[in-house]
Amino acid sequence: MLCRLIVCLAALLLNVPAVAANAQDIVVAPGSQYPYSHAGTIGRVAIGDPSIAAVAITSPRALLITGKRAGSTTLFIWKNRQDAAPSLQARVIVSPVADGGELKVEGTGDKLKLSGTLSSLEQHQAALQGLSEKGKTIDASSSDFDTQVQIDIKVVEVSRKRMMDAGFFFGRNTARSTRAISGPGNLTGVQSDPTTGAFTLLSQSAFLPFLKSYNLVWGSATNGVLNAFSLLEEDGFAYTLAEPSLTAISGQTASFLAGGEIPIPMRTGGGADSSITIKFKEFGIRLALTPTVLDRERIFLKVAPEVSELDDTLSVQTGGVSVPGLRVRRTETSVALGNGESFVLSGLVSRSTSSNVDKFPFLGDIPILGAFFRSTRFDRSDKELLMVVTANLVRPFAKGQPLPPLPGEKYRNYDPSFPRMLFREKGRFNSSTGFSD
Repeated sequence: MLCRLIVCLAALLLNVPAVAANAQDIVVAPGSQYPYSHAGTIGRVAIGDPSIAAVAITSPRALLITGKRAGSTTLFIWKNRQDAAPSLQARVIVSPVADGGELKVEGTGDKLKLSGTLSSLEQHQAALQGLSEKGKTIDASSSDFDTQVQIDIKVVEVSRKRMMDAGFFFGRNTARSTRAISGPGNLTGVQSDPTTGAFTLLSQSAFLPFLKSYNLVWGSATNGVLNAFSLLEEDGFAYTLAEPSLTAISGQTASFLAGGEIPIPMRTGGGADSSITIKFKEFGIRLALTPTVLDRERIFLKVAPEVSELDDTLSVQTGGVSVPGLRVRRTETSVALGNGESFVLSGLVSRSTSSNVDKFPFLGDIPILGAFFRSTRFDRSDKELLMVVTANLVRPFAKGQPLPPLPGEKYRNYDPSFPRMLFREKGRFNSSTGFSD
């Protein structure tokens, strides 16, 4: 008898079972054991669902309850074997959060109630999955970390362009002879003078091969000679920066669009009842972000950037209107980062290269001299989009807390006197020390 008591005391000291929520609830974790001491003698015991928990009599007044799987069942204890009514009816709750911590499980009617605070989203999901089937659990738990995320985004678009044009025009026009070599679109016709019979060359571009280029022209009006060279090499660079800041609750989506909308005519109905309606299509730089807060220091972020631009080469005709097409680049990814950390999203690169050569047959293929019988054009455009995303856990300002100064606040209240404006104002509105330094 003494040895059995020592074994029970050792089990009590070595085991770390959860404490029962009240006198009628016994909470134990799956795979662990809970020694239960009864106030009176134990003649007979029974468990409602043996697949949830098992019970064994270890002494006349002690039981050993073993948790098998998550759920709840009923334990009956009879004082004597021949008694019809049990002396005790208790609920046995097998819960994965029964080994201590801030989460706890209690019995509420025929359901289980999960309460307390959780330190991570994984802990919460594991507790819910480990409890009884859906519809049998009341979730009254709360988190001890912030669930609002401020997402600061820097969107950088770098565009490079290189273009080269080269064209020639050689012409001689006198009363007796007319000669000319021209590229496509330069000469528009030849007109004959009914009085003298001489020919006159016509050109809407003033005989310049390319209007929007550097043109070298020389000639002799006395001899009727006109020569024109159009040459242009263009290198362009553009840098565009947008810095939106979005705030979203964990699990909700925040979106950002920097661009515009194009009207698209659409016909509805048929016959005499048909009509044209306008539908607007968005384009530009769009970014959709869905944060999920895992714990105090970890954030799971789903990012879906999209870049679209107008492209006249993809245009269609509808309702007598030319609707431009859209060239779209989009991607979607998910990242995990800590509170305050940043990541870079790149790879949205677009490169367009085109080259065009217009030449006189056979003569344009002659080495060196053939350059005077052809016009060439080369155009290449490179665009790259880079995004830097920073996520921070935030909480709103407390009631009555003074707000930080708004951007441009000092400019709004600026009212200089006439002497200050005349003698001291320098117009450095972007300086850090004020207006007039």
